[in-house]
Amino acid sequence: MNCIGSAYAEKTISGSKDLPLEINLLVDSVQATSPENYKKILPLVMNIDLYARSMSKEDIFLIGKIEVYKTLLKNYATPIKTPIDGATVATLRSAMKKTNDNFVKWFLQALLKDSLDLTGSPIYKEFLLQKNANVKNEKIEYRKLEKKAELIQFWVSKITPEGLDAFTNELTPKMLDALKNIQNSFYLMAKEASMTPLPAPLTSEADLKFFAVKDVAPAKAPKAPVAAGQKSVEDILAPITDITPADLPKPTEENWLEDENTPPSLQNLPKPSNDAEWLQDF
Repeated sequence: MNCIGSAYAEKTISGSKDLPLEINLLVDSVQATSPENYKKILPLVMNIDLYARSMSKEDIFLIGKIEVYKTLLKNYATPIKTPIDGATVATLRSAMKKTNDNFVKWFLQALLKDSLDLTGSPIYKEFLLQKNANVKNEKIEYRKLEKKAELIQFWVSKITPEGLDAFTNELTPKMLDALKNIQNSFYLMAKEASMTPLPAPLTSEADLKFFAVKDVAPAKAPKAPVAAGQKSVEDILAPITDITPADLPKPTEENWLEDENTPPSLQNLPKPSNDAEWLQDF
């Protein structure tokens, strides 16, 4: 594949409404982590875009969501047996206030949703009571809940009082893995669904359908300090534009995570699945 363009730091990839919001947020976030990630994900994005053309919208959304969530949760670390409780919930709620990254907020919200589901589950409470009483029980329902708690606690353990550095350092390579897994799953689906050979690989960003590549506006040079008694450019132009800083809208203080306060661009924020059947895969 010929990835056109060498000035990677001067370009950015954006998604579209034809893709799951999880993928759109992920692509934005992984590029914000480092400008060099544009170069890493462009071939993956171009393949995902190509394969998606042979898939139904339902399959694109279902498989895209599943691959993102499963990739982030799956790990081979030593299981953390600490139960999910009020401290877990408090840690996640506090962490959500420490980031402005929409994908990180979504993932923290997903972990919080699953944690609240567990702490409010009578079966999980029953499991903890029997575990504390050293009663051995091999019920499959208990095993699913225990595994789900272990997967959540892996990420909660990365949140420290100092911040989310360890959390995001662990998350970034997972996001790249998620895109690779989406690419592979989309390829299998496209190959199965297509009655003809798959189209030739894309050779230009201009051929993208589900994504778009845009130029990044160069950073503005810092304004020179205005000497005492002199007018700034804004002051001189104010009578012409009739715009002063006081006329600009103030930033909203409402929580975008609440549905009624969600801006149009973030409406229908994806929610984590309540279905634990896939946990058996691990």
